[in-house]
Amino acid sequence: MMKRNEFIASLCLATGFLLLQGATAETSCASKDCRMRDGRPLKVLMIGNSFTGSVMRETPTLARKSGLKLDIVQCGIGGCPFDRHWSNVEKSDDKSFKPYGVQASLSSGDAKKFPRRVNFTDMLTADKWDIVTIQQASGKSAFYDTYQPYADNLIAKIRELAPQAEIVIQQTWSYTPYDTRLAKWKMTPKDMYEALKKAYAQLAAKHKLRIIPTADAVQLFRDRLPVDYGKPLTREEINKIAKPGTVDFHGDVVGDSAWKQGRKGKQKDWEEIKLRCDFSHFNARGHYLQACVWLGFLFNVDPATFTYRPKGLPEADAKLMRECARDALKASR
Repeated sequence: MMKRNEFIASLCLATGFLLLQGATAETSCASKDCRMRDGRPLKVLMIGNSFTGSVMRETPTLARKSGLKLDIVQCGIGGCPFDRHWSNVEKSDDKSFKPYGVQASLSSGDAKKFPRRVNFTDMLTADKWDIVTIQQASGKSAFYDTYQPYADNLIAKIRELAPQAEIVIQQTWSYTPYDTRLAKWKMTPKDMYEALKKAYAQLAAKHKLRIIPTADAVQLFRDRLPVDYGKPLTREEINKIAKPGTVDFHGDVVGDSAWKQGRKGKQKDWEEIKLRCDFSHFNARGHYLQACVWLGFLFNVDPATFTYRPKGLPEADAKLMRECARDALKASR
């Protein structure tokens, strides 16, 4: 009888251990970190503008090279701020109103799953998103009064139509010293960074949202490289640069210039080949840094472990970018 009781007790203990083990596994796989381990891709919808459009340049490739399953979709309008996004929501009952362009990179490869032009609210219900990202237009990012009440309204609408999704803010970055808006605002690039960081933190605290610290990583990189413009060229000096000369951005991840035609339909002189400059968006180097920050955030992995780097990017710079991404993510937690 004693042996029988001992056997039953042992069986109960073993059964309890297995049940506990199963419960632990179930709890673990319900966490965000398990979404890339159960065979299902992480589904991310970006509601934004060109500062999220740049995510599509290197992030899908880095994810694939790093064995991370990611479905990421950009729903954006160039330069679109929170107030215009909200205006588009208010017009979204009109299903013929499709102001957003779509870029998609799906781990399945089926990029045609989504139409090229969409309505804001339809896109929120087009898939079961895990994460929906938002951000202010860069030109208004340093001024919190431009966020409201539109950001609050957008967050409420996203929670209504995609309740399963976590809403996340991308922290946009500051411009190069050549951008004339800085003089208008009486700001340096560092001033702009500190102001936008404060504004995004205020919005995040109000709604208990996490932040993708892209601007923090940019600032770390600028400080550590270091990026030193010295005395920036005047606009007149830039205009006098002869072909094939370009503007020197001193290793910055922001800013680019090249001799080329303009954007058809966007610029009157688009057919003319001239030195065309961009003083606010990421260049190819910045696209890689942004990818490291985003994937480190989305999958809770250390960007310093990534091994892929784009062709033409020196390993020393890529390593520094990965470290800056890692340290920015650590500081934001």
